[in-house]
Amino acid sequence: MDRNARRDIGNVDVVVFNKGGRESRIELLARGDEVPREFFYGFFDLEKAGLKSAMISTSGAEPGLLGSTADIFERALARVTGVGARPMSVRLRAAAFANAKVAISYTDGFSLSLGLGLGNVAKRPVLIGGFQGLSDIENRAPPSMRGFSRAVIKRSLAGLDHVFFLGPADRARAIETYGVDPARSSILTFGVDTEFWRPLPDQGKEDFVLAIGQDLNRDFDLLARAPGSNPTLIITRNPVRVPAGATHIRISPGGFADPNSATDEDLRRLYNNAAAVVVPLKDVYQPSGQSVTLQAMSCGRPVILTKTRGIWAADLLKDGDNCVLVPPGDAEALGAAITQLRNDPALAARIGASARATAVAHFGLDKLGQGTVDLARLGLSLAARRAGAQAG
Repeated sequence: MDRNARRDIGNVDVVVFNKGGRESRIELLARGDEVPREFFYGFFDLEKAGLKSAMISTSGAEPGLLGSTADIFERALARVTGVGARPMSVRLRAAAFANAKVAISYTDGFSLSLGLGLGNVAKRPVLIGGFQGLSDIENRAPPSMRGFSRAVIKRSLAGLDHVFFLGPADRARAIETYGVDPARSSILTFGVDTEFWRPLPDQGKEDFVLAIGQDLNRDFDLLARAPGSNPTLIITRNPVRVPAGATHIRISPGGFADPNSATDEDLRRLYNNAAAVVVPLKDVYQPSGQSVTLQAMSCGRPVILTKTRGIWAADLLKDGDNCVLVPPGDAEALGAAITQLRNDPALAARIGASARATAVAHFGLDKLGQGTVDLARLGLSLAARRAGAQAG
C-alpha cells in the first residue's frame, strides 16, 4: 500500500482514491490499536483477494506553481457552479497512477474529476467513480448555473467506465436525469465495523440525545426547534439556528473538551452514553447520515432517522423495530419521537437491541469489502477487454 499521493505508485492492479484523514488511522492499525475499518471502504479486502493495490489521498493541491494555480482556479469554479470537479488537478497527478489497471474513487467530486480530466485520455486505468449524492449536486448550484452544472456532470459521467452509488434512489435519479446506463452502474452496500462500534456495558446511559454530522444535508435547525425541551447535544462545525430560550440545545464543534484530540473511542463512548441518537436530514437523494446511523445502531442505540427520498435501505430500516423514522421537515414528529424514547427506556432498549442485530446481519464490513472486490474485478475485466481490443 502506498499513501503518498505525489509519488509514482508503479504497477498495481487497483488504485483507490479516498479523501484525506486515513493516515492517522493506518498508523494506529499498524501499531495494533483498535480502529474502525469502514473508513477504508474495503481497501484491505483487495489485498486479501490477492490484488496488488495502492491508496491515494485526494486532499490538497499538487506541488508547484501549476498545482497551486489549478487548485485556486478549480476551487473558485466549484463555488460558482456547485460542482467540485478538479480535472486539471487530476491531470497533473495522473502520471503517479498511469500504470494502474483500475482506478476507484469513493467521493463525488473526485469521481467527476476522473471522468472529466481523464475520460478522453488514451492510456489510462479503467475509471470507476463512486457517488454518495450525485443527484443533489446540481441543486446546490445557483439557479443561473444549473444548466452548466448539469452539462459538466453529464460530460464527467460519460468519461467514466463504471459508476456506483451508495443508495438506490440516487442511482435511479441519475439514470433518469443524466442518462446513466443501468448496465454501467451498480450499488455498493455500505457497512461499518461492528466489532469496533459495539455496546459498552460499563458505560452508563445519560439523559441526553446526540446528533452529529458535518454535511450540509443535516437539518439541525429543525432539531433545534423541535418541541419537548429534550436535552440535546449537536456536534457540528456547521451553523445552527437555535431559537431564543432553547437552553436544552447545546452546540459543540467537537463535543469534547479538546475537539482536536477527539478519537473514535470518544465517539463510541458518546454513542453509548446517549439515550438516543438523532439523524435529522433534509429531503435529498443522498443517503445522508448513513455512517452515523449505522455506527450508532451497531452500538445498540435507538436511532431517530428522517425518512428521506434517499434512504438507503427502506426494506431493512423498520420504524418502531430497529429505528424510529420521522417525516422530513416535521419538527413536531421529531420532538415527539425523542420524547417517547426518553420516557420509555424499555422501548429504547428493545429498539437498540434490534438495531445492533440489524447492523451485524446486514451492514457489516463483509458486505462493503465484497462490494469493493467486485468493483475491482469488474474493472480488471474491462481492462483486459480493452487490452485485447487494442492488441487486435
